[in-house]
Amino acid sequence: MKYEKEKFRNLKSVGSGRDLADVQLVRCEFNGCTLAQFDDPGFGLVVRDVVAEKVSAKRCVVDGVRFEDVRIDGLTVSSLTHLTGCVFRRVTLRGRIGSLMATSPNFGLPEDVREAFVGGVEQFYAGADPATEWALDITEAEFTEADLYYVPGHLVRRDPATQFLLHRDRLAGVDLSSLPLFAQIAVERFGETPFESIVAVAPRRSPNFAERLAAYEALRAAGVAE
Repeated sequence: MKYEKEKFRNLKSVGSGRDLADVQLVRCEFNGCTLAQFDDPGFGLVVRDVVAEKVSAKRCVVDGVRFEDVRIDGLTVSSLTHLTGCVFRRVTLRGRIGSLMATSPNFGLPEDVREAFVGGVEQFYAGADPATEWALDITEAEFTEADLYYVPGHLVRRDPATQFLLHRDRLAGVDLSSLPLFAQIAVERFGETPFESIVAVAPRRSPNFAERLAAYEALRAAGVAE
């Protein structure tokens, strides 16, 4: 099904056990919309086989969603958009992309439920082969801002010139206090993720792109990043 230049306002789809599939979105706008589920650590709320081109999102909530075989080519967001406790398989972001953050499961959940979601995320990615089961491809994405600490770094296809693979086990013996501020912030993300590697992005469309790039190059020089 194809939607072109449609405006979706205040749509709410909450709950698991559903597939949203086989959709093409062209120049569509989402405003105040919610796509979420809060009780299924098996991630039965699925968005798959979707192509989105030059779409925009304002004040939208995305929580506990499994994205599979999705391509987004151009995404405008009004502010930093959190993809809370979401998981990804063969998702491509390219073109001009706004500010995105892939974060841990919702802290508003009961503790036992949140722990189950954390375990569900780990199980989803466990044993994945990067050749066929990669999570994200951001090689052609030009971000305004990006923080992808809740996606395993080795499952992210990236442009090594501006997108750096950080390794937890390489931090030993490194004087983090001697590193630039943005480098310190990047490695501190290991305290918030269960994964042994993460990707730090120097966003090309950010006003502090050069500073971020230099900071992550310092991590590369220190042997923490590649």
